[in-house]
Amino acid sequence: MDASGTRWGEARWDTGKVARWSLLHLGAAVGGALCFSWSAVAVSAGLLGVTLGLGVSVGIHRGLIHRAFRASRGVERALGFIGTLAGLGGVIGMGRMHQLRDFHQNQPEPECPGYFGYREGFTRAMAHALFRTWHVRDERLYPAVAQDFADDSFFRALERAGLWLQVPLALVLYAVGGPSWVAWGIFVRLALTQDGFWFVHYVSHVDGEQPHVLEGRAEQGRNVGWLALLSMGESWHNNHHAHPGSARMGFGWRQPDPGWWMVRGLEALGLVTEVKTAVAQKMNARGSSGINPSQPIPGHEGIPDGPFTCAVRRRVPLAGRVWRRLHGARGAAVRAQGPSRQRHGDVPHLGNDDHPR
Repeated sequence: MDASGTRWGEARWDTGKVARWSLLHLGAAVGGALCFSWSAVAVSAGLLGVTLGLGVSVGIHRGLIHRAFRASRGVERALGFIGTLAGLGGVIGMGRMHQLRDFHQNQPEPECPGYFGYREGFTRAMAHALFRTWHVRDERLYPAVAQDFADDSFFRALERAGLWLQVPLALVLYAVGGPSWVAWGIFVRLALTQDGFWFVHYVSHVDGEQPHVLEGRAEQGRNVGWLALLSMGESWHNNHHAHPGSARMGFGWRQPDPGWWMVRGLEALGLVTEVKTAVAQKMNARGSSGINPSQPIPGHEGIPDGPFTCAVRRRVPLAGRVWRRLHGARGAAVRAQGPSRQRHGDVPHLGNDDHPR
């Protein structure tokens, strides 16, 4: 189908996006060159890791969008705030765009507009993502954004604030490190985030291994190992398409997943619970373990529960484990967890019907 207009909607040039991208890259080019310092580069790298890793990958993508773990509303808001500082949009806007992409990418190829696909090449795909906005013809054709965060006053405030959230951060950076920290911590970081985020999206859909085949889906993702660390594990994208409800995207030590390491850290601190992971049933070639699209994860209708079984990690927080061990209750804790837990996943087998929210 034509990329700019289909029966579903059309992609229009967005002057706001063009202006934002131009200003950020102009500031990055001028400020980054005139205000270079190694401390500023380190600050920029650190903020990239926190905002994209903890905020976008863990908080917004795995947590709020795919509900791969449970957290208190305070923790969800904190992670959403950190993710919004990445400059890619607010929680509600990113959630909506993710739903639109998932909806179309899980349709047969003729029903996936070029705006959501990658058939038209790198330049066209990046132009769609960076400079155009999708306008739907009929909102009723699409699944609704989850109301529990679409109606949240804090997330709505983040949506309205947008890039203005960078101002207080810039003031702090200026007070501590001067102009170089602002140039690299704001402008260079935001420019790299914009381009890098969508570059990873493109590559992880067109280049790499595809061990799992989802029949009848326009886009199925690829596993791109060389981008794993930079993308916080998001480049194990074929794994993610096969089982979107899993908090873990890289399986085994050969597939490093920094986002998963962050989830484990939050879990150890007791900040997240009931972490869903993908337990391989049959890792045979080319999706031989089967796909059951008739049993979607609640809230993700139309997205198949692929060649993995969803399981929930109900892990005792770190402080609770220390307390039990000090009081000689370790054996009772093990018995309470059940005999089926393993060190690899610490999860019981729940089956395809046992998906929490």
